[in-house]
Amino acid sequence: MKQVKKLACLFGMLIMPLLCASKSAEAAGNATMLPDSSIKVDYQYESIEVTGGKNTIIYYSENANASVWESVPVGADGKAVFDISWVKPGVTSRIYLKGDQDSLVTARYIEAEEKLSARFVGDISAADVVDVEEWKKVYSKYANFSSQTGYILFFTKRGGAETAFFDVNRIEWKKDSTGNWQPFDKLNIAHMNAKGVTLYFRIKAINDADTADGISGKRFSSEARLQIQKKAAAPSVTVNNAVMTLSIRNGMEYSLNNKDWNLVPVYSRTATTNLMSVPVVDFDILPLTNRRVNAISVPLVLDVDANAKIDKSLVTANPGKYKCQTAEDGTITGIYVYVRTAANERRSASAVREVLVPFAVADPNVARDIKLAYQATKTGTAGITLTNTATSVNYQFAVVDDPDNLTAEELSELKWSTIKAGKTVKVSSTKALTGSYLIFRVTAESKMELPSTYEKYPYPILYDKVTYAALSATSHYPGGVISVATSNNAISGDIKYVWQRSSTANGTYTDIASGTGYANSKYTITNDDVGYYIRVIVSNTSVTGEKAEVISRNSGKIARNPAVSPTPVPTPTPAP
Repeated sequence: MKQVKKLACLFGMLIMPLLCASKSAEAAGNATMLPDSSIKVDYQYESIEVTGGKNTIIYYSENANASVWESVPVGADGKAVFDISWVKPGVTSRIYLKGDQDSLVTARYIEAEEKLSARFVGDISAADVVDVEEWKKVYSKYANFSSQTGYILFFTKRGGAETAFFDVNRIEWKKDSTGNWQPFDKLNIAHMNAKGVTLYFRIKAINDADTADGISGKRFSSEARLQIQKKAAAPSVTVNNAVMTLSIRNGMEYSLNNKDWNLVPVYSRTATTNLMSVPVVDFDILPLTNRRVNAISVPLVLDVDANAKIDKSLVTANPGKYKCQTAEDGTITGIYVYVRTAANERRSASAVREVLVPFAVADPNVARDIKLAYQATKTGTAGITLTNTATSVNYQFAVVDDPDNLTAEELSELKWSTIKAGKTVKVSSTKALTGSYLIFRVTAESKMELPSTYEKYPYPILYDKVTYAALSATSHYPGGVISVATSNNAISGDIKYVWQRSSTANGTYTDIASGTGYANSKYTITNDDVGYYIRVIVSNTSVTGEKAEVISRNSGKIARNPAVSPTPVPTPTPAP
């Protein structure tokens, strides 16, 4: 029996540790972790909320094997909340949690913040990015943004790769570092770039509670600082009345309604020549091209023919298209054109300049006011003389090859000269070339007017007309021959000669002989001419039907030849 007891005792000594070990294993197997669903990160306020369950204390640490853990009691609402603003934003971090009952460690990852950058562009189309069209779609939903204000493009970066961030609805902003964060749709850059301002942007945080799985929230992004420059001043633009142009530089744009803008193209300034070909732009403009200024013809800007008068009918035919200036009686006196410096990749459009383009003055009346005469010289080709017979109208004139097909650009490039009321000017034959035409327009008297539309002189400049009459004589006695020389260039048609005499040099002349052809270019003095002054009127009609007439100077007084004895008077025979 003792042997049995010894065996039983030995068996008991062997089994008890096993039983004790079994109980310890059971206890360890029953230890639990905090459920993921009970842990919610509030990224907006940078805290973690843990639903305690059966725990009365929640512990947390940055180290899973820490010897000392921070602790937060579970409140009466069954939740424990602790701050995580101390967690470094630039790296992915882990917070370890456990409870006094759920004693196994649970890890919660907090991703590193996204690196946000912001870039200002004045014009999306000019932006140096590959996703221009996508950005256009984004900003089509935001009326506060345009080329007038500029746009802001956002990018995030991870691992050195930059990615466009199109979800601008998640962007929030503040003015200066001390401002309050506001939603993106409240941003109005037009208010900001009036003076210039520094803006800060960030991507809004997403809390775990607001995600589909309840655990994939995101912290705020880094803050992107962006300096918004002050809007550029409106460009200086003037109406040049002398050549009917607006001086608009390359890179500017203009509009007739302050809404639809038309660009004056920018071309390379590294060109080797001063003149370049500039493409036609949307508003049917082919600008003049020099290295600095494009002179835009006013009629062309207003979409009318080169020589069409800009008047009320143009406006009334397009109601609502123009903003006009009117006089007190309601008469429309001018049209406004809007000009600004166009937006580019780095800046928004400038402030807008409103320019008044006045209407043209009254139409010219060349037939009534302008007289043309060919200058009388020995060559017959020295030029022409223009006389403005009007008493109060000043004219401008120019010499052109084809007056019927002048474009607006050609008009603006012409050299116009002034001929004031009642005045005469001489134009040399080196300027008034054979076959060219004269055009005239009424001069603008003030900056509130444009010159009139032009009118051509009906005949071309042709030196085929009688331009002078110079007398020469073999003698000034009876029997002497007086000859008249006219233009030595080709004269078209028959030349008519009308010889006249007068008892005084400046008296009234009467006709004594006339005819056409060479024979009539000479006159033989008779005894009846003694004591008289002789002159000749020479005239012809040009090939264009223009009549010309010149009067010679007088010959000097005709006298008897002293070398010739007077014919004796016969003595009368006495009556028988």
